Amino acid sequence: MKTRAFCPSCGSPVYLTFTAMPDLFTVHAASLDDPGRYQPQLVTYGVRGYAWDRLDPALPKFDKMPPNAS
Repeated sequence: MKTRAFCPSCGSPVYLTFTAMPDLFTVHAASLDDPGRYQPQLVTYGVRGYAWDRLDPALPKFDKMPPNAS
């Protein structure tokens, strides 16, 4: 199950959590005042990426969600 959190003022998505992976907490970069302050740690749903979106090739990349670590 996913839990999505939204800004109470404008309704924009802010973050997402997963019951099956309680240690995983995803933040929508657009919700941050300074998105450049944080660095990506992995790529999820890499199969949906675009050729023009150049991601760091050293990042772990998953076609879908990463396997449950527990």
